Amino acid sequence: MDVQGRGGAGKERTELRVQLTAQEHAGLTALAAGLRGVAESDLSEEDALVAALELALTRLIDDFEVPDPTAREEVQRARDDLRAHWIRGAATL
Repeated sequence: MDVQGRGGAGKERTELRVQLTAQEHAGLTALAAGLRGVAESDLSEEDALVAALELALTRLIDDFEVPDPTAREEVQRARDDLRAHWIRGAATL
């Protein structure tokens, strides 16, 4: 599916189905609400999930030593690629 994102040309997206517990969904909803307040922008739970993914990749790079060099390179490449093609600009932590 080709979707017009914020601040950029259309990006191809893959649809995923995620099943969350009530507590996980509440956490995602709270993260979206917090990001909306910080970014002063109307961000969705999808935006919050992408922001959480970017933060997790960054923490793996900055705060932890991923022992496998191939995995470490994959984490770095994925984070850099995510940022390079960022269409949810205000949804970063």
